[in-house]
Amino acid sequence: MDSQYIAQLNITRWVLLSLLVFCCSLNEQAFAASDDKRGITIDDLAAVRDIESLSLSPDGKYVAFQIKRADKGANDYQTSWHVAATTSGAKAVKVAEGGEATVLVNSAGTPTGSITASEIVWSPDSRWIYFTKVKDGAIQLWRSHRNRYGHEQVTHNAGNVQDLRLSRDGSKIFFTIGRRRAKIEALIEQEARQGYVQQEPAIYYLMFGAYLPPCTDGRERVEYWDKEGSGRACLLTVWVYDIKSGAERKATKTEIEEFTAQEESWLAGYSQGFRLDQKARMKTASPDDRRLAWIENDDPDLFKGPRPPMVVTVSGEDDKSLRCPADACTSSRIQGLWWRPDGREVIFQVRDGRRGTLSSFYGWTPGEKGLRAIHRSNDRFYSCARTAQRLICGHESWTTPRKIVSVDIDNGKIATIVDMNPEFQDFTFTKIEKIFGEDDYGNLAHAHLVYPKDYQKGKRYPLVIVQYRSGGFLRGGVGDEQPIHVYAQHGMAVLSFDSPEVVFYDKVAEPRKNAITRYRYTIVQRGPATAIENMLSRLDKRGVIDRERVGISGLSYGSTILDSALLGRDYAAASAAYSITTSPNYTYSASSNLGKLYDSIFGGPPFSAQGYEMRRKFSIETNAAKIDTPFLLQVADREAYYSMLNYNALKDAGKPVEMIIYPDEYHVKWQPAHKYLVYRRNLDWFNFWLRGVEDPAPEKREQYQRWRELRELHEANLKEAVD
Repeated sequence: MDSQYIAQLNITRWVLLSLLVFCCSLNEQAFAASDDKRGITIDDLAAVRDIESLSLSPDGKYVAFQIKRADKGANDYQTSWHVAATTSGAKAVKVAEGGEATVLVNSAGTPTGSITASEIVWSPDSRWIYFTKVKDGAIQLWRSHRNRYGHEQVTHNAGNVQDLRLSRDGSKIFFTIGRRRAKIEALIEQEARQGYVQQEPAIYYLMFGAYLPPCTDGRERVEYWDKEGSGRACLLTVWVYDIKSGAERKATKTEIEEFTAQEESWLAGYSQGFRLDQKARMKTASPDDRRLAWIENDDPDLFKGPRPPMVVTVSGEDDKSLRCPADACTSSRIQGLWWRPDGREVIFQVRDGRRGTLSSFYGWTPGEKGLRAIHRSNDRFYSCARTAQRLICGHESWTTPRKIVSVDIDNGKIATIVDMNPEFQDFTFTKIEKIFGEDDYGNLAHAHLVYPKDYQKGKRYPLVIVQYRSGGFLRGGVGDEQPIHVYAQHGMAVLSFDSPEVVFYDKVAEPRKNAITRYRYTIVQRGPATAIENMLSRLDKRGVIDRERVGISGLSYGSTILDSALLGRDYAAASAAYSITTSPNYTYSASSNLGKLYDSIFGGPPFSAQGYEMRRKFSIETNAAKIDTPFLLQVADREAYYSMLNYNALKDAGKPVEMIIYPDEYHVKWQPAHKYLVYRRNLDWFNFWLRGVEDPAPEKREQYQRWRELRELHEANLKEAVD
């Protein structure tokens, strides 16, 4: 290539770039392309370093955290612990690494697939951090010095260590254990030899195999509610690690009372169930210890269920409490509470604005009616802790994964302390717009509209719907399977949808009634699906999207919404990862909690007249012949049993459907190699059906051969329907 041609090419590029900058003005959040920036890829998303478990040192000078990074080649996670000074631009010091990945167990006592992060506790002198690490299947307490690499195991318990808490005097670390690991293994072997008696709750599952929770009180499972509608608990044993002597022992009665008095601890929250929300929380003493601040239920007689509105409150004279009168002080989304160093003002963090889509920090001087606004933005802040005039927080924006920042409580200025993903500064992102809408019942929903690359006003684009929560870093939706920003780089718009909340949800006392309300609203009333349809109609009227090229995705509750959407109309393509609550199936006894839930939603048991008819009406299985949406199912082997119901029905009805089963997976896929392939296959699927684009990679030849056959089947079905 000669020099004259290169010069002409450079001039042309400069002119085009100048025109682009001159002509394009993007609102909300937008990022201009430049020669040294590029669009984000699936490989970039798969390699994000996740910052977890932030913990501020007692002297406020350091912050400790854990890093988790997926390694698709090794199909494992790289984990490490780091410490950084709380100064702007601090360099993080790696103090420990390693440890096996452990799958999170939810409040019902079953594995979810999410990878748990280690809790971190500081020594009182701010020299050591204590954390849990898995080695050879055992979870034990370890420690590292704050400024050098190296870690040592400090407990050797027969049970798995969890739920770390520092004692009030700083001399001990509380932790909990359940059954001994050897006891659990022996029980599983014993039951396997003689067979598992089917019972409610079960101890053997098609999804999980044998599952014996580590309860120490003889209970086999945790229940969301019992016959009286009250929460039940799986009791664990409280232990103590003495920091000075290095000894570990069972906690005394006084120590157990101190541990459980920390009402926001895992054990207290678990043992009290949903009643935890009725108590005063976030109790924080003023610097001089003369006053106390907390949040409390705004009206316990009215708001008896989970997530009641809580109001900022302080202690006053004569033991009388004083409530903050400002509107922002009463919310179910208050996330942090601190005193200003001089003790004259209470600082609190709350998600407010329409649908709680803003992150706000306010200052309230007790006795005054108004608030001092410190900071408000679309960003999300996590695990904040105060040191002097600053809050140290995890921070995410729509286009940046979590970093560690400081928030100045005087002026609200944000300063970056640690950014473990600096390469994101080299990526270019498209315009993002926050939009609002309502379902057919007046419930407010919101979404983030991520515009496609090189968007031109007046041109209509294909769109992918991602569910069902949207905020912070727009990564992959619930379950992290839909590469939102990568879709945009491939010329597709994305509607990152956040489902409406059910009206009066906070006012219902019993958890079971809350679940009935939610799923009846979703399945029978099709509430979230109508919110999606209303948003699509608005975008269609604005000329942003091509209504005939809209794809929809969903996992877990999002799959339930997806099903109800497909029963309303056809989409250009769908991609789902199912859950047990998606299809109104008949696999649960009427005496089980889930069976009772279904019976309440559908008006009766499966084979009663009304119960049977309602299940048929809202089932993908029984309506498969009416659905003409190309369907991709990427499911965990432990949930394939439920997915087969819809797959077989669609296949038997001659519909274009493909199912991929991933081995050794849970509700949320945890294996990095699988998550990477799910990203890629979803991108290929929507590119194929919405844009008619195929990836020429040789290894995908068979995939596209199958999909072309599905497309021929789909086109034949559509032609037959017209004829």
